[in-house]
Amino acid sequence: MTKKIVIALGALAILVGAGAWAHGMAGRFNMEEMISNRVTAMEKLVQANPQQVAQIEQSKNNILQALQAKKANRQTHQQMMQLLTADKLNPDDLYAVANQRSQDIQDLAKVIVPEIVKVHDVLTPAQRQVLAQKAQEMRQRHQQHQGGFGGPGE
Repeated sequence: MTKKIVIALGALAILVGAGAWAHGMAGRFNMEEMISNRVTAMEKLVQANPQQVAQIEQSKNNILQALQAKKANRQTHQQMMQLLTADKLNPDDLYAVANQRSQDIQDLAKVIVPEIVKVHDVLTPAQRQVLAQKAQEMRQRHQQHQGGFGGPGE
């Protein structure tokens, strides 16, 4: 059961971070603001004490710094557009881009995973259960809105 909760917490944190990062990249939302708002909501949901809030905030800041560093170094979209619009497309070039993205994700995981562990360890089993329940609710809500390229129902 604890392993499932840890997996759920990890998945939730990574999804929130990745989703916020993607939204930040699109310019529609401020990544830091979105993550901060969700973390604050999570702290309130579990009624985190001051010590827990301090650790959660430190972990959030470490994750944000790692995401910002990767965002600043990211040129994948430009590379892909150059490759796809070139007269000739070499599959090895596409594999190189994919491998770099894979390495970027592994590098981020080396920062994010230890921070998730720290947050996990500072929370009580009851608080982790509340978060797992919230993650399940969010997953169910997301599944209800799935759709094709045109949106839900397509």
